[in-house]
Amino acid sequence: MSSPPKLRVIGRSEVLPRPVLEQAAADLPFDIEFELIDSVKGLQRVVSSPETFDVYHQWHTVDLIWTARAVQAIDLSRIDHANLIRGQALGRQGDGRAMGSVFNQLFLQPSGALGSAPTDRIVMLPLLHGVDAFAYLPSVIREFDDGTPNSWGWLLDPRLAGRVSIMSDPVLGMIEAALAVEAAEGIRIADVGNLSVEEIDIIVDILLRRKKLGHFKTIWGNYRECARSMQRGVVLQSMFSPALAMLRSQGIPVISAVPREGYRGWHVDLCISSAAKGGQLDAAYAYLNWWMNGKGGAVTTRQGYYFAQPELVRPHLSAAEWDYWYAGKPAATALSDPLGQPAIAPGEIREGGSYFERMSRVRVWNAFMDEHTYLVRRWREFLEA
Repeated sequence: MSSPPKLRVIGRSEVLPRPVLEQAAADLPFDIEFELIDSVKGLQRVVSSPETFDVYHQWHTVDLIWTARAVQAIDLSRIDHANLIRGQALGRQGDGRAMGSVFNQLFLQPSGALGSAPTDRIVMLPLLHGVDAFAYLPSVIREFDDGTPNSWGWLLDPRLAGRVSIMSDPVLGMIEAALAVEAAEGIRIADVGNLSVEEIDIIVDILLRRKKLGHFKTIWGNYRECARSMQRGVVLQSMFSPALAMLRSQGIPVISAVPREGYRGWHVDLCISSAAKGGQLDAAYAYLNWWMNGKGGAVTTRQGYYFAQPELVRPHLSAAEWDYWYAGKPAATALSDPLGQPAIAPGEIREGGSYFERMSRVRVWNAFMDEHTYLVRRWREFLEA
């Protein structure tokens, strides 16, 4: 008799906080090996060695990993609540607009291409989405006139020189840098989510000049490094929601910006390795369906993420949690982060408002750009300068 399979899962630490790992391991009848990779190394691993994993929590790279034949199509008949996914794609249930670019390359078309027209097979299971911006300490406001709206340009403002941090990820970092350059330099970029070679050069050259002047105190790679930056003298920086939750649980009064130029939208989805078959494939589907029960989505809601099917998460949240995170209402009670540490005080309102208010302010969605190879080369030049 063969032993149960061990499911091998790759994902970023932001997507897989410890309570998610523990709950999935407790609920599923097989061992799970989670590998947390917080850099482009995860993508490189998936593309080059699909036999080394079973499930991948992908973000903004599905077209690349599908073209590389690293993942396989997912049979919707094996997915719980598949009707919700089809309903969102057709705009008949909820507000599919809040999902932004999630549906653009979701369904496998008869031609073999990826598209938004619903079929019986998808290439990724929509999981989590949200918006990112920058965050700052209250002291920053004193640098600007009363009533000055939050702006991505603050990342490059000379008044904050030496006290700013940005992220190391080439795609996300470049998008945020593009938004900052637009705002600070008055340069209009045609498509922030798909920069040209010329635009990449303009942005990186500006970043290089700022870096040589000591503008950036740190450059972070994951949410823990992000939080540490603000503990060590940074007053304004790009920030992921889990870092915000961590800082607030430590009593640091960090403010999440609502940029006048709009947010950077993102989504994280589940893909199955092209090498998974037999018992491994069955375990992969079981893991996908575990997420569809809403428990994992409830955990990540407490660090500021939205689940792709909010109605599946709501039973696992208290009324106060739902009202704060999704409805945009003041917190009726103190709310905790995923680790159970108090993070939100009674009466606080989430910056940006409700789920639909925040998602409606997305300026650009994370995207794998046409000039990705050139972007990475120039971004590396900035990181190593």
